[in-house]
Amino acid sequence: MHFSRLVFGIVLLAAATLLADERPNIILIMADDLGVEGLGCYGGTSYATPHLDRLAGQGQQFMHAYAQPLCTNTRVQLMTGKYNNRNWKYFGILDPSEKTIGHFMQQAGYQTCMAGKWQLQSYDPPDYPGAEMRRDTGMKVADAGFDAYNMYHSGHTELKGSRYANPTLNINGTLHQNIDGKYGPDLWVDFINDYVRKASQKDQPFFVYYPMALPHWPMVPTPDSKEWSDPNRRLEEDTRYFADMVAYTDKCVGRIVANVDALGLKEKTLILFYSDNGTNVKITSQTKEGPVVGGKGLTTDAGTHVPLIARWPGYITPGKNANLVDSTDFLPTLLEAAQRKQLTPADIDGMSFYPQLLGKKANVRPWVFCHYDPRPGWDKDQFSHIRFARDQQFKLYDDGKLFDVSADPLEQSPLDPTSEPAAATAARNVLAAVLTQMPNPEPAPRDPLHFQPTQQDQFVPPTSKLELVYSGGTFTEGPTVAADGAILFSDVRESKTLRYDPQTGQTTIFRADSNHTNGMMHDAQGRLLSCEGAGGGDRRVSIRSLDGEVTTVVDNWQGKHFHSPNDVAIAPNGTVYFTDPRYGGNAPKEIDFEGVYFIRDGQAMLATDKIERPNGILISQDGTTAYVADNNNRYGGARSLLKIAINEDGTFGESTKLFDFGMGRRGIDGMAMDLHGNVYATAGSGIDAGVYVFSPTGEQLAKIAVPDLPTNCIFGGPSEPSVLYVTAQTEPDKQGKTSFGLFRIQLAREGYRIFPPASGNN
Repeated sequence: MHFSRLVFGIVLLAAATLLADERPNIILIMADDLGVEGLGCYGGTSYATPHLDRLAGQGQQFMHAYAQPLCTNTRVQLMTGKYNNRNWKYFGILDPSEKTIGHFMQQAGYQTCMAGKWQLQSYDPPDYPGAEMRRDTGMKVADAGFDAYNMYHSGHTELKGSRYANPTLNINGTLHQNIDGKYGPDLWVDFINDYVRKASQKDQPFFVYYPMALPHWPMVPTPDSKEWSDPNRRLEEDTRYFADMVAYTDKCVGRIVANVDALGLKEKTLILFYSDNGTNVKITSQTKEGPVVGGKGLTTDAGTHVPLIARWPGYITPGKNANLVDSTDFLPTLLEAAQRKQLTPADIDGMSFYPQLLGKKANVRPWVFCHYDPRPGWDKDQFSHIRFARDQQFKLYDDGKLFDVSADPLEQSPLDPTSEPAAATAARNVLAAVLTQMPNPEPAPRDPLHFQPTQQDQFVPPTSKLELVYSGGTFTEGPTVAADGAILFSDVRESKTLRYDPQTGQTTIFRADSNHTNGMMHDAQGRLLSCEGAGGGDRRVSIRSLDGEVTTVVDNWQGKHFHSPNDVAIAPNGTVYFTDPRYGGNAPKEIDFEGVYFIRDGQAMLATDKIERPNGILISQDGTTAYVADNNNRYGGARSLLKIAINEDGTFGESTKLFDFGMGRRGIDGMAMDLHGNVYATAGSGIDAGVYVFSPTGEQLAKIAVPDLPTNCIFGGPSEPSVLYVTAQTEPDKQGKTSFGLFRIQLAREGYRIFPPASGNN
């Protein structure tokens, strides 16, 4: 008892000394493709890991640390503290606009060093479909926040060379190719140990990040393999070398720890060891509990359950920790260890486990969330989109399957909700709430949009230029032409309707409180129909009389309130059609589908409930055809242009898909039509942003590029019948800020309008 009190007192004294005198040096080591079964301290029996086992015995060993199933997915989370659903770009790519763990540690006043594998700047080989969209778009190692670095795969994949024998390395900005006779991991450990010796002589603490290459494929001899003595066999691939590679992983860690201790830095340095994902699927490892087949790339425990060891003598009491940790937790943990907790961004997902290391009372992670989709990227089409949330015992996938992974690690027997234990039901409810609250974005497109204009110059004269006539809006939409040729358009978020006068170039407020109007259109008498309630308020279709009075046309279907009327179109016979998607909002959902309606005798009549999320709508000049944008922004949702026959009773009949923008892209919002019946559809974002022109049969005719996020369009009035007005996001200004505005461009075709009538209307 007295000895325990003495040890506890020493720990407290050491902690007090730390707070008074200095902050710890930090070394974070991350293995590449090594599950818990690879270490003896976790029950593995296949490999020799004496140094890691000793590290675990001297520190805290986490029994429930998890990673993503593949390397980039984990590395992006570790570097930024954010789950992949927040900032995933492409495989092998880290968004260069992100602030990394290196940047934060520099800001905290640390010297920073990184050595090992980078692979976050460029990944796709040049001949891979869509590679031109992704190559060299990631973060350059020189910009990642590290004062010194020695990295493999710091550029294009085809130039990366070897990571093991005769390696190619970027050392502080200079590329050293095929370093003859050397072994990459040895050079990295030498670089780190030399850096630590020099950095320890300075007043600043240091942070070293070592993302290892070991024991990742290719499985080749190490300098401790007997085959290494033959230079011709040093790149010989065989899974039997995996055991040697794990042993060398351990040896590298041992060399770093020994250097720290020899320099007298043991009590001044926090050392963390982690892994980016499970072991390669070609490897079967033996454990005290039986054989384990590697699960790299899989969301099972074999793919995600990884070692985590933390050693800091005098501050961390040796033992095992049963709390949850994932890769987002390292950033806040390191900042708290650096006594700069205030630098931790409020918008990250990670939770600091630093207090746990010191044995202090702390908030612990109640669950781990995984948003996993490594696409797009070379060789990654074999994977799919998977989401789950888990605790120490239960794992819930977003398809509703719940597993007791403590009893069923291979996830072969999902629990039956009707007969599962009470503990499982309680976990199901908690984990389901996690999955519900987490955004679920789609992966970026694999390759460029397959839109091939056949008559570009016939529709868009080469001399025509897009002109910005109004900026400063928050979300512009719904342009329509007034009797005098002015363009009315809405700012949905500001809840106002604006009026642009082509004669003077001035924009004024037309309706100060528009009830968050979205789409608008004038009828044949010049009355203004508006879809209202996009941001709250009365969800209705309204009409503004010629004397300015605004009244409700319809606000319900069979007594049930609409979701949010979005866009409106008028048939030649005067029938009003409108779409009613549900894009959000907190209002109760009263209608269980998203529909298109038409108005008859003051009542909303259902035209169709067979469209996932109807948005923009047009009616042909003869009144027999509707064109509807099916624009469902949920994961896997439709992004299609539909051509639909209109039945004699006004309902919709047979539907034909004219074009599909595809997964991961922004579909069609609003549309306009010219006198020949061609459809002008606003769609896309980024390089895809534009107005896409289709013939009535779906032929791809032309594209009008816009800066970003086009929302709707309309042809001008009688004085400018071939001018197309487009609401869209503007280019960034000098401060990098954007707004929404109104653009116009001269085209070669005249537009079709109900009001004021176009000269060539049928």
